[in-house]
Amino acid sequence: MTDDPDTPGSGNWEINAAVAGAQNHEGWNLALPDLDINYGWGEHLQLKVDLNWASAQMPDGRRISGLGASDFGVKWRLVDQEQSGFSLSIYPQVSTNLESSSVARGLIADGRTFFAPVEMAAEYDAFRLTAEVGPDFVERGRDAWLAGLIVVHSCGPSLECGFELHGTLIDRLLVPLVNFGLRWQIATHAILLVAAGREFGSDGEDVNGFVFYFGIQLLREQ
Repeated sequence: MTDDPDTPGSGNWEINAAVAGAQNHEGWNLALPDLDINYGWGEHLQLKVDLNWASAQMPDGRRISGLGASDFGVKWRLVDQEQSGFSLSIYPQVSTNLESSSVARGLIADGRTFFAPVEMAAEYDAFRLTAEVGPDFVERGRDAWLAGLIVVHSCGPSLECGFELHGTLIDRLLVPLVNFGLRWQIATHAILLVAAGREFGSDGEDVNGFVFYFGIQLLREQ
């Protein structure tokens, strides 16, 4: 859930192909596949397009699917780790609906959202800490604040383990998420990404009892 301030580098590509899911009281909501495509426009800018095919369990038991909400973003890395001891980025993103039938059938919410986070990262001994916080403005819904913290440590050859705390604040109602993940470099330009966790909170209808992410990150350098 929490993004980092790094950018791919000038002319480089970073493509994440994944399956993501969340289980609530109605059943499973899935993104299958989820394609997160990033391009380094210079050393400090990253362009992002995120597309997914969504599948959702409806209250009457039906399962419907279609094109999910699409995200478009630009990340600007303002501070470099090598020069300042930490890195800092801003990452404005717009989520919109490219397929009106997905909205009409209740697969995705109507309207656009605008997420404007600030991201920071630093290294302390063998640990890497990443933090993100920002407002999420919803065109036809309730605005929110999102914040997250990830702690990553090496746990084997080419393998990193991570722990994440993430929270969504809507109308003074906080929904925290606890996540555990692995990042395993299986080839020079391929990294396996796995994460699983759950949300906590008093609003049972909106809380996901289990969330997961399973994907591969493909890197192409100029």
